[in-house]
Amino acid sequence: MAKTQATQTQAMQAETARDVVLHIARIQLASITAASKFFAGWAQSADRYVQAVSAELRARMHGETEATELAARLAAVSTEHLHELTALPNAAVRQFNKELAAADQVRKGA
Repeated sequence: MAKTQATQTQAMQAETARDVVLHIARIQLASITAASKFFAGWAQSADRYVQAVSAELRARMHGETEATELAARLAAVSTEHLHELTALPNAAVRQFNKELAAADQVRKGA
C-alpha cells in the first residue's frame, strides 16, 4: 500500500515538473514571437519613415514644394512615425497574450 502511494506521489511530482517545464517553454515561445512582432513593426515603420522623408526632400529638390513647407511636412512625417513607434509595445504585448492564450487552449484541450 505504501509503495503504491509513493509511486503515485512520484508520478504526480513528475507530472507537475513536466507541466512547469512546458509552461516555461510556452512563455519563452510567446516572448520570442512578441519580440519578433516588435522588431518587424519597428523595421516596417522605419522603412516607411525613411521613404516618406526621402520623398519630401526629393519633392523640395525638384521644386514641387516650397522651402517653407518642408519643415511642416517633415514634422508631420515624423509625428506619424512616432505614433507608429509608440504603438509597437502594445502590439507586442497583445501578441504575447494571444500566443499564451492559444497555448493554454491547446493545453486545456489536450
